[in-house]
Order: sequence, then C-alpha cells, then structure tokens
Amino acid sequence: MSQGRDDAGRYEETVTEQDILKVFDYEDDPVLTASEVAEGLRRFGKQITREGTRNRLNQMAEKDLVSRKKFGARAVGWWAEVAPELTEATAEIVDSRKDTDEWTEL
Repeated sequence: MSQGRDDAGRYEETVTEQDILKVFDYEDDPVLTASEVAEGLRRFGKQITREGTRNRLNQMAEKDLVSRKKFGARAVGWWAEVAPELTEATAEIVDSRKDTDEWTEL
C-alpha cells in the first residue's frame, strides 16, 4: 500500500472541504491561487499537491462552496463562498454569548 492510499489502492481523502475553507478564513487576501491554498494547508499540517488542491477546488466549485476567476492565460484566483463550520467548542461559546456583549475573544 502506498502513501495516501487505502487497502484497496484508492486514494484516501485526508484534506476536507472544511480544511480548505479554513485556509481562506485565515489568510489576509480573500482571493488565493491553488498554490497558496496548498501552502496554507501545509501550515495546518495537511499535505496535498497543487494539482490535488486544484482538483478539490474544482469539486468544491461544483457545490458552490468556492468560486474562481481567470486572471490570465494560466492564473486563476479562488475565493470562498461560505465560511468554514465552527468547531463544537467554538459553537458552544458563541451560543453562550449570543445575548451578551462578550465578543472580544473566542
């Protein structure tokens, strides 16, 4: 069995759509290239190639999770159309503070 494949030889999905959306949430620039998304994923400890990132972004575009625009012959910019889901712990904190003024830190 090679790295990244399951027992049947199929590629295992180790990077989720939420992981990719989180990269857009953490970056200062709202429009990123596939290479920048792949680099952002590496900062979160996720390994994926630029080609793999492009494939995943294209799949996510079909679901209207991200959008793209060509900026030249080969340059494509991507942006998130939705925010990543909150972790369960963060969602509980947000829910507990929804009727208060305690919004300075999560």
